[in-house]
Amino acid sequence: MAGATYVLDKTYKEIDAAGVGIHRPVGPGSKDGECKLPTAANQVALGITQEAQSSQNENVAVRVYGISRAYASGTVNKGDPVEVASSAGDLRTATLTPGTATVHHIVGYAQTSATTGGVFMVRLAQSPVSVAAS
Repeated sequence: MAGATYVLDKTYKEIDAAGVGIHRPVGPGSKDGECKLPTAANQVALGITQEAQSSQNENVAVRVYGISRAYASGTVNKGDPVEVASSAGDLRTATLTPGTATVHHIVGYAQTSATTGGVFMVRLAQSPVSVAAS
């Protein structure tokens, strides 16, 4: 698998008590400059960690723009829009079903395919997508 494409990594203070693993999406903390693992599916992500940080309140590099590795929750196909799947920090295919009033917090688009627990490449393009009710 080809490597990551480095465009923009930003350092955040990781505030989870147990730290955070590599290639995991993180969201905003309560203060500026902080990040933390998601607490549920479909939460906003600042980006994806580029290193593991085992200690709370220490810095971690987060890719906010470019292409990064990530872990799949279920089957992800090349081209799929992906969103946070769970508090474990994996990504799933965002099911954008017409006719359902739902907001999906898209992290990016899969550049390679993967199955559950596999590593895949994702082009970061964080944006909410609203699917209107019919």
